[in-house]
Amino acid sequence: MSYVIGIDLGGTKIEVCLLDSDRNIISRKRDFSHVEEGNHKVVARTMQLISDVSASYPIEAVGMGTGGTYDPERDLLHGLPHTPSFQNEEFINLFRERLKLPLIIENDANCLALAEYYASCVGKYSYVMAVIIGTGMGSGLIFNNKLYRGAKGGAGEIGHNSIDFNGRLCECGIKGCAEAYLSGRSLSNRFFELSGKNLDVPGIYDLYNSGEQISKTFFEESCSIMGKVFANVINTLDLEAIILGGGVSNLPIWYSKVSPYIMENLFGPPEKEIPIIKAKLGDSAGVIGAAYIALREIGEMEF
Repeated sequence: MSYVIGIDLGGTKIEVCLLDSDRNIISRKRDFSHVEEGNHKVVARTMQLISDVSASYPIEAVGMGTGGTYDPERDLLHGLPHTPSFQNEEFINLFRERLKLPLIIENDANCLALAEYYASCVGKYSYVMAVIIGTGMGSGLIFNNKLYRGAKGGAGEIGHNSIDFNGRLCECGIKGCAEAYLSGRSLSNRFFELSGKNLDVPGIYDLYNSGEQISKTFFEESCSIMGKVFANVINTLDLEAIILGGGVSNLPIWYSKVSPYIMENLFGPPEKEIPIIKAKLGDSAGVIGAAYIALREIGEMEF
């Protein structure tokens, strides 16, 4: 039996798990990342979690999922508007110096896509996009049952495709990004524009369930935007299904209201309904997918 570590490293939390080569979770633990304390503290906190979950198991490799795009030539992360300190040239090397094990870096949405694909889609769908909507909006792509990364590992950044060239300014600096309309923070900001009320997304949904009119208008608009964004990608990539994860995905409304907007914006031959599948693994999908990356590194998985 072989053992690997998965790390999900984000701006809010660090989660670490120990998996065996049969994909069983042996142990798992998380902590707040406290990015404001600096990269050395983030690395030290992660190493403590690894020590806590691994005990005396012989670890063969470590997979780490985090935001942005990993550049293997420079051993550097790019495109992290929410955690810019992770783009520091020393950051990944700090981990390598402490781990002294093979460390494989992957985008966190790709890790989520892998974990959720194996949880929900194997044998049913071969062309799938997994979308994670929370603080930001990212996605990972499975083509012909394989993870698709693109030429430089940046495939699937639908959150930073502009849907309105003169639209809202995204944190990345581009106007009209899908993330500027559909991330948790963006949704709250839009509801404030409409109502003057400062609520998080679950709070807005509570109003919707009570029959409040502005929240109805808000969700109709948001479902329309989400449907158009997803339809654009389906038209481009000919997908069979979409997996929706992240904190924003927990609202039932997306699964009943978005599909009609997808269908009315599809081009080409008539399609049966494109299913939107709720992520099964919750906010631990990323850490499980990161461990799968490590299992692939040691020859225990192929994707």
